[in-house]
Amino acid sequence: MGTLMKASLFVLAALAAASTHAAEPAGEAMAATCAACHGTHGKLGTVEYMPLAGMAEKEFVRAMQDFRSGKRLSTLMGHVANGFSDNEIRAMARYFATVK
Repeated sequence: MGTLMKASLFVLAALAAASTHAAEPAGEAMAATCAACHGTHGKLGTVEYMPLAGMAEKEFVRAMQDFRSGKRLSTLMGHVANGFSDNEIRAMARYFATVK
């Protein structure tokens, strides 16, 4: 196999790896958008808002789906939940579940 062919295959493999990595949402980065109300890393010192740190993944996903559908009413959270894809919500759920 020629040098040009090897270089081309290497570049294609690198691009494929980069696009796969970029496609996965970063839960921690997206979760930072929750900090204004729910505290840094979902750790909140008051009772006005639900703390997200340590919340079970399924509970977080269900809450966001319920806000999105209108099943769970809120002035703000329906709009917030509509701003995230299912994959992004799952990524945030995984992140918050690991925060203690």
